[in-house]
This record gives sequence, C-alpha cells and structure tokens, in this order.
Amino acid sequence: MKIKRINLYHLSAKLPETIGNAKVFFDRRDTLLVEIVGGGLSGWGETWALPAAASSLIESHLAPLVLGQDPQHYRRLWQDMTRAFESRSGVAMMAVAAVDMALHDLAAREREIPLHALLGGARRNSVPTYASGPFFKPNGHPYRDFEREVEGYLRKGFRSIKLRSGFSPSDDAKAALMVRGMIGHEADLMVDFNQSTTPRNAIKTYSLLKAANPLWIEEPTIPMDLDGYRQASAHISTAIAGGETFSGPADFMPFLNAGVMDVLQPDIAICAGLTGVSQVAVLADLFNRPLIPHVWGSIVNFQAALHLTATLTSHRAGGTTPFPYMEFDVGPNPLLDLAGRPKVTAGSTLEVPDEPGLGVDISPGMLEPHLVKFTTLEAN
Repeated sequence: MKIKRINLYHLSAKLPETIGNAKVFFDRRDTLLVEIVGGGLSGWGETWALPAAASSLIESHLAPLVLGQDPQHYRRLWQDMTRAFESRSGVAMMAVAAVDMALHDLAAREREIPLHALLGGARRNSVPTYASGPFFKPNGHPYRDFEREVEGYLRKGFRSIKLRSGFSPSDDAKAALMVRGMIGHEADLMVDFNQSTTPRNAIKTYSLLKAANPLWIEEPTIPMDLDGYRQASAHISTAIAGGETFSGPADFMPFLNAGVMDVLQPDIAICAGLTGVSQVAVLADLFNRPLIPHVWGSIVNFQAALHLTATLTSHRAGGTTPFPYMEFDVGPNPLLDLAGRPKVTAGSTLEVPDEPGLGVDISPGMLEPHLVKFTTLEAN
C-alpha cells in the first residue's frame, strides 16, 4: 500500500459552559485530526495543543516525507519526520505525533489487527480508569459543583477521581477530604495542580490534604522546573507525577536521573506520537516507574492511549489496583463523543478494543459540525 492523500481537519467545538483549572478557563475544545489515506483505508491521528501551527508544519515539512510511502514503514518515517526539524521540541513534535498516530492506525488496519497488537501485544483485556475532573468554573467559587459532579461520576461507574487543585491551600484540602469521604478508601484519589502553583505552595497544600491519602500529586510546578520538582519531592511523601507537556523521551531524563518524578505522563498527541511515547515506556521500565498516558482531545487520542495502556508493564505502586490506569477526561467534550462516548464498566474499567486499528470508525461527516478548516494534500 502507498499513501495517496493526507487530510487535515482543524476542529473547534463550543462547550455548554466555561470550565477550566487553576491556570486557565476555556469555552471550547480544539484539535487537529489527521487522516492518512491509502489502499481504500484511512488511518487517524491527532494533536490538540496548537492545531493551526501543527497543520502548517505537516503541510510544509511532513507531508512531502510521507506521501507515496508505505505506512508499514512507520518507524523509518518517524525518524525522517523528527530529523526534518532542527529541534525535537514544541509544535514540531506535535505535528509528528499526529502523523505518527495516523500511520500506526493505517498500518494496523491494513494488517487487520488492533493497534495494541501492532504495538507488541496487550497484557490485559480491560484497563482500570479514573475520572479526570471535576473542572473549576468561573464567576463564583470554583469548587461549587464538585460534590454534585463527583456523585455523577460514581453513578457512571467510576471509582477513582483525579481532582483539579490550586485554588487555595485550604479550599484544595477541603475538596480533597470531601471527595475522599465520597469514594471511600477502596478507590484512588489523585490531585492535579495543572502547573498553576509554586513548589512551596504545593507543599503547604499537601500538608493540609495529606489525610485524604492521595495516590499522587501532579504537576506541583511548571513543567521543566527541575529544581522545583526537587523541592516538592523532598517534602511530599506521596508519588509525584508529571510530563504531559514534554515533547520527547529526552525531556524525562533529568527528572528520572534526579529521582523526582514517580509517575510518567506523556501525551501521545504531544510527545512525538506512539513512537515517541513507546521510547518513554522503555525509560519507564529502565527506571522502574509506571507510565500513565495523559489523555486530552478527541476520541482519536483517547483510543490511542487505551491501546497503548493495554500493553504497558504492571506496577504495584500504591494504588488500589496495579498500575497502569487510563485517564478519562469527564468534562463536556463533543470531540470525545464523535463516535459515542466510551463506556465505563461497573468495575471502573474500559474494555480494550479488538477491532482493527484504533477500534473506532471516524468519517468526515462526523467532523462537519465542528470543522474550522479542511486541507487535503495529494501525492504527485
């Protein structure tokens, strides 16, 4: 099979209300979906952080390297794509991520195997999941709906919750203790500062919510603040998680060498795709750390993360069940609902698909209500 066409879909979906975290509020979800077409099949990829910029780089730098090629050569093509840029960082690796994801999907569909088989084989048929939410809301106390929304997550089958935090130490602690009381001690509670605070303030907040027994504290400072992670790690006794904005495996090395990051959270749509995150998984194995992909964006990135998580090494790292877990963004998101929102089982797990590729079918018609810009690139 040869790749005949690359279609780029910049999507933007308006939300019913404004939501956010301690760092930013937003009223829409944006992403770039990449469709790679060949042999009557389509493979889908995604990058969500800077869709317009990533689209431009795919058009100018990556499409000439991929069009006319065999999607089964995804590893070689990844090397060619990453070497097309002077620096393996930022939006360049986001563009690579989307194309690499689509190449994997297309290669698996051509072989008529699920993506997890292409990645080396699933270790499990279902993956424990946690609800990533609730979100803050503006114009009032940001935690005002937390209790009601957590009750809703529990009714849907979720057991474990990852809270947004960073409003104020006392309010953060009050929310964490309340949610721990709601979920009990046979479930896991995580606390995510979303890069919004300082190490000293994160330490203070942890001291107030320590009785809630969080499984991990996430992003207690800005992403590349190694000294800040050292400071937080010296005073926070539970695990520290981070890395969702990292562009490649090399970004994790200083934190692993310093022993200050316990849970690695690369995002497939940012960290150079499935190939890039697979390299992070090797580092996680070398340093005996669990890897839990950060998941944001549409159903495409969600499915890619689900397949990858099914293949990851198990870790007994303090949770009520062995790692890895699958992050489930439970906020309003029409882009996650494109093919029907994934279902959580009564046991708070997600079933791993056995259908070819990502295990979900996307059609251009599904994207039309949210389409901002469409670009098609043809092989000569």
